[in-house]
Amino acid sequence: MIRQAQLSILSISLLTIFAAVACTASPTPTPVLTDAVTPTGVLVFGDISDEAAETINGTQPIADYLAAQLGDYGISRAEVKIAPDLDTMVQWIADGEVDLYFDSPYPALVISQKTGAEPILRRWKYGVSTYHTLFFARADAGITTVADLQGHMIAFEESFSTSGYMLPLSYLLEQGLNPVSKESPEVTVAADEIGYTFSTADNTTIQWVVSGRVVAGVVDNVTYELFVPEETRQEFVVLAETEDVPRQLVLVRPGMDADLKAAIKSGLLTMDETEEGRAVLDVFLTTEFDEFPEGADAALARMQTLYDLAQSR
Repeated sequence: MIRQAQLSILSISLLTIFAAVACTASPTPTPVLTDAVTPTGVLVFGDISDEAAETINGTQPIADYLAAQLGDYGISRAEVKIAPDLDTMVQWIADGEVDLYFDSPYPALVISQKTGAEPILRRWKYGVSTYHTLFFARADAGITTVADLQGHMIAFEESFSTSGYMLPLSYLLEQGLNPVSKESPEVTVAADEIGYTFSTADNTTIQWVVSGRVVAGVVDNVTYELFVPEETRQEFVVLAETEDVPRQLVLVRPGMDADLKAAIKSGLLTMDETEEGRAVLDVFLTTEFDEFPEGADAALARMQTLYDLAQSR
């Protein structure tokens, strides 16, 4: 949503006036221009968070940095707008109140499907360009493959998570298994089902597996490798790993001017090439932005397949 100021009117002088006297021409007047246009538009970054102040502090520097490069497109400053939930962000983007949004593939695709927002780049969050999901269980549980999970309960994270929902759910479906949502870990699971319930947080998933409240859980590989203590990992066995997907996508709102969109894309792609840009990226917990290596169409087509599988349940 770019709020454009009314353009100043250029005063155009009259073109050559031919005098009908002795077949001679009067000189062409010099055009007189008014003062240059002053940009007053606002570039709006959106995010979803229950810690608005912290999120704004981490996002405002990159928003300001990018806005400073867009004066030729009517942009003078940037704002960061925090939504309490995904539905609110969908509405804001649909209404043109948010220009740029960053998220992992599943919520990004939810927004894209509902609003027409366009994925344009990958974001390397925490220095990671891609990630995937691990299925894990206690080593002493007698579970060695995902097929062994039939008749048992597994912990997913939450219903709008990429690594904690879309990836593991679509993986089980592509394996020909029957994942079925359950309200709690204590609900009975039929022998031909794999029950799944939501823990709402990765650390809760890990605690449930350790305590035996669920037989298995899922977390992304970065969390598992960096934030699960080595002594805890020694108690687990990894049952399966999903394919990699982009860590995050960059979405631009539908209907954005093509030249502005290209300028935003260029600004993000080159940000890591300067000291100032790298400092801003560091605050945003980002290493760089890049194109989809396999091409946007191929990358998005596969993510769309996984999204459709998750939506089918």
